[in-house]
Amino acid sequence: MFNRLRLARIQWTYPDLAVYVGFLIFVLSLPFGHSTELLYGGLLLAMIGWLARIISERKFKWTRTPLDVPIAVFLLLALVSSLFAPHPSASSLGYFWKLLRAVLLFYAVVHSRLGMRWRHVVLVFIFAGGFSSLLGLWYYANGTHLGVDFLFRTESQFQSDLKVGKPIPAELQQEFKNNGWRISQDAVVSTSKRNGAWLIIDKNRDWTYTVQEREDGLYIYVIEPRLAGTFKMPNDLGAYLVILVPMTMGYFVASWRTRQKWWLITTLGFILCVMAANLVLTLTRAAWMGVFVATLYTAIYFERRLLWVGLIVVLLSVVWMPKPVRDRFQTMAKRPAGFMSERPQWWKASIQFIAKHPITGIGLGRFRHEYQLHAPPDVYHTPYHAHNIYLHIAAESGIPSLLLFMWMLFLFFRQIFTLRRSNEFWRLGLFIGGSGFLISALVYGLADHILHQRPLLIFWFLNGLVFYVTGGSNTSEPQTRPVI
Repeated sequence: MFNRLRLARIQWTYPDLAVYVGFLIFVLSLPFGHSTELLYGGLLLAMIGWLARIISERKFKWTRTPLDVPIAVFLLLALVSSLFAPHPSASSLGYFWKLLRAVLLFYAVVHSRLGMRWRHVVLVFIFAGGFSSLLGLWYYANGTHLGVDFLFRTESQFQSDLKVGKPIPAELQQEFKNNGWRISQDAVVSTSKRNGAWLIIDKNRDWTYTVQEREDGLYIYVIEPRLAGTFKMPNDLGAYLVILVPMTMGYFVASWRTRQKWWLITTLGFILCVMAANLVLTLTRAAWMGVFVATLYTAIYFERRLLWVGLIVVLLSVVWMPKPVRDRFQTMAKRPAGFMSERPQWWKASIQFIAKHPITGIGLGRFRHEYQLHAPPDVYHTPYHAHNIYLHIAAESGIPSLLLFMWMLFLFFRQIFTLRRSNEFWRLGLFIGGSGFLISALVYGLADHILHQRPLLIFWFLNGLVFYVTGGSNTSEPQTRPVI
């Protein structure tokens, strides 16, 4: 396989090299939540390279795709929605810029002139995710980088009573009770104040809390047994893996079907297992469902031996499944307080927004603002989005935008399926992984909003790569004057 990566020596212009390096920096930075500056630096470098090439060649050659008109209309509707929202004081032009930036990334890939070096980008994308997942398992084994959920704020008067090994003050216990949380009488402070925070261990209820001191009081958080890994939140890691796991699975199956060397199959299989373990430990139920459906699709359509592997994993998990994971599965049948029980309320509110503003929507990024105005008084959380990409798009941008989005999804699938007859490892892997990641993301989107923050960029980036490889751009090596 790697022999095929040794392409004929060519000379690249500096702009083409900048685009290539920018994309590598981008995919390397994706799994690290605190690398925002590096991530956007890579995108900026790619954009500068694209513009520099246009200026140096003194011509603008546009590669047409079937998405050009739908994307243009989709962006126009999003802009209209932002400008004519019911509450203009809450500006949403920043959210429009995020969407525009993702679309520009799509076209930057289509016009990238990567040649066969798009394979390098795929390799780095998978291996960066694998390294991040290895770090995630190490973090989880050491009890670090877990999910943290804000509970309530209280006065600073209790801080003098928080001492190592001592019971929690009765007044603070009452504060927990007043805010809907019960804490055991045996709960103790396990560590002294450090970086403005204390840890409270409640072994009887199997909960850990952190108390952070700020100028306006003490902030109480619960530390959940959910892996955040190299991301800031478990749901961010889950959304990333919803896309990455099916892509990795695609290349694992492709390596199997095209009879690659054993060490490559083993390496991809190991990375896939590590990613799957991270996915399970995020306790993100929507991500579980998305990857499950994508895996089922991949197994039935491409490799039915995966069904036996899945059956073995299920049987072993009955015995070895950690308690937090088992409890999370139980909540899929029950309706506890919090996110799981309030989703129907968020969906109901979305439908009300759609009925009230069916054409232009309420404006990009305004879901939280509108929900605060219309939500019942006893809500547990005020969400930033509808936790359903289809309702969210219709609510914020209008029904026409949702119909356009569905049409673009059809075009994405149609373009990916042009690779279905390929028996070459890289293209076959892109077909299996690309179709799998779309299915996974769209199933995940039934209960969460995947098209925001980094997943939005990954979504458009990978689709741009598909259009590039399948003929949306010339995939031959760029024939440019020797400079480097």
